[in-house]
Amino acid sequence: MRIKQILVAFLFTALVISCGNKAKDIDVSELKTECEAVDAVITVADEILELVEAVDSEEGASEEQKKEFKLLYEKTEEIEDYLKESDFSKKAFKKCPKYEILDSKMAKSRKSRKIFK
Repeated sequence: MRIKQILVAFLFTALVISCGNKAKDIDVSELKTECEAVDAVITVADEILELVEAVDSEEGASEEQKKEFKLLYEKTEEIEDYLKESDFSKKAFKKCPKYEILDSKMAKSRKSRKIFK
């Protein structure tokens, strides 16, 4: 079982390193449109969901995974705070092509918080 856990952690790390856009690379102040903000939140949610999948169901989240989750959650909060302060239109968010995806991903990522406590 330990080998499987190491393999999953390695694959997760490789996936995160190989992907283009990463949550840590998001500069919130550079979000200029509602759709860019939607894409940013989806990027963070995707990384959270990948992290959830990498958690061993028997042993729970490792300390490293808990730290990674905390950083991702903080990025989500940073984006949300920026959106509250901005003058983005709520109607414009709903017109973004990926808006429908956003709701389901955010719901799933919020449920995952209990895994990392």
